Amino acid sequence: MNRFLLPLFACLAAAFTFSSEADAGEPITVTISNVRAAKGDLLVGLYDSKRNFAKRPLRQSPKIRLTSSGTVRATIPNVPPGTYAIVVLHDVNKNGKLDKSPVGMPKEPFGFSNNPPIPRGMPAYSACTFTMGTSPKKMSIRLK
Repeated sequence: MNRFLLPLFACLAAAFTFSSEADAGEPITVTISNVRAAKGDLLVGLYDSKRNFAKRPLRQSPKIRLTSSGTVRATIPNVPPGTYAIVVLHDVNKNGKLDKSPVGMPKEPFGFSNNPPIPRGMPAYSACTFTMGTSPKKMSIRLK
């Protein structure tokens, strides 16, 4: 019987260790400027890969109900060291996605980490990436 319980306890211990490591990390405080209206939500998406960029944000990504315009601060908790990018969407109508015109132009304000130029289309993941170390991080994103 001990032969079966020992591997089970080892697996459970590993699962709890992994869970606590996933929650370990430091916060990122994002100052978001040019918020034009105090309605809707700010969707602050944190991404850790080119494959998921602007598609599937990490679970720490906050949604902020807007109560004021101008400048808003968002905190993304428990971010472990690594390479990341952030996309911010002002979801004015609260439908959870970026609304576009019939020709594909964004109808709602948006912004990216590093505030890259956006001549047309979405910037590359590499233009938006930053390195998260072992200390809290602060950054600013201006909505366009």
